[in-house]
Amino acid sequence: MSNTPEKAANNYIGETPIRVDAYDRATGKGLFASDYYKFIPDLLHVKILRSPVAHCKITKLDLSKAESMPGVAKIFTMERSPFHMERLPESVRFPIDGECIWAGQPIAIVAAETVEQAEDAVDAIMLEYEQLPHILTVQEALDPHPKSIIDPASGHGDGVVDASNPWAGIGRLDIVKSKFSGEGVSPNIVGNYVLDKGDVNEAMKKADIVVEREFCTGRRSHTHLELATAICTYNSDDSITMYGSGCGIHGVIKSAIVNIFELPETKVRTIQPYIGGSFGGRLTPYAEVLCAMMSLYLKKSCAYQYTRKEQFTGSPAAWPVYSRVKFGATKDGRVIAQDYDCVEEIGAIQNNVSYTGRLSSSGAVCVYDIDNIHMDTAATVTNTMPVGPFRGLGCPESEFGMECMMNELADELGMSPVEIRAKNFIKNGGLDGYGEVITSIGVEKCLRACAEKIELDKPSEQDGSVWKRGKGCAVGGKQNTPLGRAEAIVRYYSDASVEVLISCDENGMGASTVMAQIAATVLELPIEKIKVIKGDSILTPFDNYSASSRTTYTTGNAVKIAAEEVKDKLQEAAAREVGVHKSKVEIHGDKAKILGSDVQELALSELFKNTSPYDQGNWGLMRFSPVEGHGVFCPAPIRSWGHDGLTKRMWNWFQYSAAAVEVAVNEETGQVKLLRVACSADTGNPINPKMVEGQIEGGVMMSTSYVTQEEEIYDENGAVMNTGLSDYRVADVLASPKQADFHSLINPDPLPDGPFGAKGMAESVTIPFPPAIAEAIYQAVGVRPTYFPMTAERILKLIKEKKAKEAAAK
Repeated sequence: MSNTPEKAANNYIGETPIRVDAYDRATGKGLFASDYYKFIPDLLHVKILRSPVAHCKITKLDLSKAESMPGVAKIFTMERSPFHMERLPESVRFPIDGECIWAGQPIAIVAAETVEQAEDAVDAIMLEYEQLPHILTVQEALDPHPKSIIDPASGHGDGVVDASNPWAGIGRLDIVKSKFSGEGVSPNIVGNYVLDKGDVNEAMKKADIVVEREFCTGRRSHTHLELATAICTYNSDDSITMYGSGCGIHGVIKSAIVNIFELPETKVRTIQPYIGGSFGGRLTPYAEVLCAMMSLYLKKSCAYQYTRKEQFTGSPAAWPVYSRVKFGATKDGRVIAQDYDCVEEIGAIQNNVSYTGRLSSSGAVCVYDIDNIHMDTAATVTNTMPVGPFRGLGCPESEFGMECMMNELADELGMSPVEIRAKNFIKNGGLDGYGEVITSIGVEKCLRACAEKIELDKPSEQDGSVWKRGKGCAVGGKQNTPLGRAEAIVRYYSDASVEVLISCDENGMGASTVMAQIAATVLELPIEKIKVIKGDSILTPFDNYSASSRTTYTTGNAVKIAAEEVKDKLQEAAAREVGVHKSKVEIHGDKAKILGSDVQELALSELFKNTSPYDQGNWGLMRFSPVEGHGVFCPAPIRSWGHDGLTKRMWNWFQYSAAAVEVAVNEETGQVKLLRVACSADTGNPINPKMVEGQIEGGVMMSTSYVTQEEEIYDENGAVMNTGLSDYRVADVLASPKQADFHSLINPDPLPDGPFGAKGMAESVTIPFPPAIAEAIYQAVGVRPTYFPMTAERILKLIKEKKAKEAAAK
């Protein structure tokens, strides 16, 4: 007989029911933003004239011919708009004083009766300009005397604080002793953060071995399949309704439109249809605000859909990161000192307050227990498109160097890459580099499971061909951003059917199904009884956005609280009906169990009365009027950090993952093939394991794609050249290992304050792959990549340099 307690009926935690949106997705019944074109008559179509070069001064902008063309309703520029154009998000901000600061920056916006007429009008605008010097890389940006200053209004080190930004003033220091602040640094440095724990210099002197390298990553696009789309209807009461592919219907899109155009909140309704991918790229409202601007001025319905080229040149990209990592360790593999620099390259962002290097560098202090840490971070601007969140929020880039150096340290000491990490991991209940208590960390279990799957302790077998094999591993940690309130409404009807109203984003990850599982489990009902309603700012309650893997944690907690409130109200109603105290009532699905009464069980449906002239229903429950619970959940506040950068609370919690890979490298071409992979995630207690596996598999292929081939390439004018899916190379099915060699593993460590112990995990799985692949390449052909993407050209160059050195040494 098993000692394992029997799982309660209708407990869906750890189960994988059919997704609540499965039918819509499988049959095509689910509507995406562009599907609404056919429902809205007389749409005007929006198009934009964009800067063709990275930096220029506009000398002539003649709109006369374009304005006289058939079907053209209106053309705006920075000077001609009646709105606060300076309030627009960075990726759609128009030139100030006629100076364009990135290729793709909007110059003029057109509304016309057809897409073709709008495009023709854009082509007819006469633009002349004086080209100015530009900078495109972090190295150019850090030059104390750069040939281009992107934001002349910015001060050294801190930028200009925008008080409307929720991060404004958070942790900002008047004096920070940093190599990235003070006299003699580049005017393109617009933020910095410093952390000091212990005495790094003294610890380095005591170390038996010191390793140090510099690393850098390239710029890449989110490349979601659905193009950015916005449709804005103008209503008879002077309100607007926005249908769009953006994320955050309350906290991002509606708030942006209300603030930019100074509208009453009741005048803006935002509706989120199905979304075709995001990865963070839809957390900046760009198509939506431009579409709203034209609709509000013309008092007509407008639509704007980006082209694929515009997605590459006019929407936020991931930010590249430069890092320098120096470890000091004892001969037994204990890391006693970490000296770390990190610079985020954030593109042409003005009035920066959000970027200081702190976001990316968070991953450098959440995995290992190191007594002495010095961390110096910064953000720099360049003449490239403004950046935005990308899956991992800079952690895959910043931890690339950390994990590469941990592998190199293991190689230098002749230690197992697993055991050297295990010796240095933070333990549950320990402190991270900030001084925060870590309450959930399953990273060691993840790493050991991955290493076992691909037999990391056994060297790769070679076949004598030009394809050399090697294995590597790495781990990663990703912070969960504390900003984010979530609300949920749960309605229980007389027939025990339930509505769950939420506004979190559904990017395809299955959030709606997870919320249904949580509600069904709390209410002890079959999941078929749960209907999820989402994504309409008039109907569904506030939610900031779905980012930083926060949805299961924040919205999940809100749904749980709302469902528990429903249970409490049903408990009260049943107690009154029978005449006992509510503490003697238990609610189980559609029944109430009564203690201490001759009525031992009550069908909850009996509590819902029909109204009649003889019983108007002023009190008690009534049919068709559901019992409603309202759940609100917001994480605990952060604590300001001092000049040492330390704080007891900077983030909510950390998600962890590990990867082990085997690759083959062609010595003659530099091509890299992924042969075997194991990836494991610490999800907290997983609500839906099958969807977790799907997130792991998707994350593996995404990171493999951008580690080995994805990169935006610029021409001599600073414009992106590869602006289509034919020349921006995304990994296809041929880049994936065979199914038998692809292992998705879950090794949870429950989060105490997560709903049923759950936490997010989708971002962390991308972090370990760059360093794991880099180490596997080293084990295969003896070269250490310090830049990704690790294209065949770059790997072949390293191989040739190695052979040249070996030949010279003979």
